[in-house]
Amino acid sequence: MARRETPPRDRILEAAHAEFAERGLAGARIDTIARQAEASKERLYAHFRTKTDLFDAAIGASIDRWLAAVPFDASNLPEWASKLYLHFSQHPDDARLLLWGQIEGMTLASPGVVDHEQLEWRRDEVRKAQEAGHIPSEWRVDELLTLAFGLVLSWFVTPQTTNLHTDDPERRARVVYEAVENMLREP
Repeated sequence: MARRETPPRDRILEAAHAEFAERGLAGARIDTIARQAEASKERLYAHFRTKTDLFDAAIGASIDRWLAAVPFDASNLPEWASKLYLHFSQHPDDARLLLWGQIEGMTLASPGVVDHEQLEWRRDEVRKAQEAGHIPSEWRVDELLTLAFGLVLSWFVTPQTTNLHTDDPERRARVVYEAVENMLREP
């Protein structure tokens, strides 16, 4: 589909994703986003009241993409984490945008970012996996999810590792898999 045939809101979100992933909320320029989206600033503000609203919507759209691309599987967290790492290695702007959101104080529960029911569903799935014996019951759900997610993103936040996720992503995915697997071993 030609760029101008894409609805303006979608073009704005696509341009915002790239600009915010590169520069964060503070550094991103609305003029650049509007120009890249082939939309006026007035059109942009007709869809998103503030720059922060646009930032939240861009993060929300990015999260929606990787949630759809990598279905959550609490009964096999190592596999899920490995696949999520591979997604981020193929779409590093999704990881960068998420990290910019962290810097700006966004949380997954921020309005417009992730549905609260989605977060509770994940927590419930972990509890069920614990009851089924797939995950040791000593783990608190939020601690487990935080540590697994941290292992996924570790390659993107460690200084001087900017190219590690592009050099050998399959190896990095195996490392993430094994790290989560080891984390879940009974003591």
